Amino acid sequence: MLEGMKEYWMCVGGANVDVQGVTSARLLPGTSNPGIVHQAAGGVARNVAENLGWLGEEVHLYALVGEDADGEWLRQITADSGVATHGMMRVSGKSTGRYLAIRDLDGELYTAVADMAINEAWTDEMVRDVITRLPQVTGVFLDANLPVHVMEALLEEANRKGKKVIADPVSVKKAKKWRGRLEGMFSLVGSIDEMEALSGQSLHSYNDVEKCAHALVAGGVTQVMVICGEAGLYLCNETESLWLPAPTTQIREMAGDAFVAGVIFAQDKTSFLFEQAAYGIALAEMNIQKKGKVDLNEFLLRKEFFASKQNQIMNRDSEGAV
Repeated sequence: MLEGMKEYWMCVGGANVDVQGVTSARLLPGTSNPGIVHQAAGGVARNVAENLGWLGEEVHLYALVGEDADGEWLRQITADSGVATHGMMRVSGKSTGRYLAIRDLDGELYTAVADMAINEAWTDEMVRDVITRLPQVTGVFLDANLPVHVMEALLEEANRKGKKVIADPVSVKKAKKWRGRLEGMFSLVGSIDEMEALSGQSLHSYNDVEKCAHALVAGGVTQVMVICGEAGLYLCNETESLWLPAPTTQIREMAGDAFVAGVIFAQDKTSFLFEQAAYGIALAEMNIQKKGKVDLNEFLLRKEFFASKQNQIMNRDSEGAV
């Protein structure tokens, strides 16, 4: 890295427009449903970068957008959070990615269509451009919206340069891209369904989740975080193995992306998994309640609350084991 240049996190992956339709009554399939339709900026890597930007972190986003109004809108709204957007590369002849979701009135996803063909337009030149930036980064976040060859190239080069790589499977279907490609990854964060798809195992019990996560660690991942809905979160590495109770805020979709951003933010602050997760839970909770610049004092207070609560549980369990 050049002398005097500040290191930053690099987020590489998807950036798209999210269109959400939420019904105002119970959804009836096969007919028109009254409700509200709204548009938001999306894409896992973009969302993670934006959350880091709102925390005041220096972060650069590398993603593909079309030469269209959606692409320009995405670039502008992402830049508003403080994210460096020079890596949001325009692809001629392609449309910016769009994700269309239909939800019931309680927010449950009924169906969705992902128009993400642009993510397959990565060229060797684009990949080389990202690789040349690696010496300046603290670490790299990768999502599985990327083509497999891009994921492989960036993980390999980041490992060679000693940079942390944190990854997200994105979805059940895309999680399978990571199979056999995890060696050297620092942290893998995903839902229980995504971990099932990635591992090819059925996870029906706490023991199943633990075995799966430990197998991923044995396969080359330094630490694994599995989000298991109402069952809580399971965290493990070679020396730690613990369950966290489910937070009141459901960690899914955009809140899940905020959780990952919180874990990334924690990397230079703690090596303890439960504390990293506390940062993630705090940011996920704040993301659901309010989008935009994060009040760091409130954020740290929430983080301390979640961390101290878990500390109490671990101490009680330790005393009970004596």
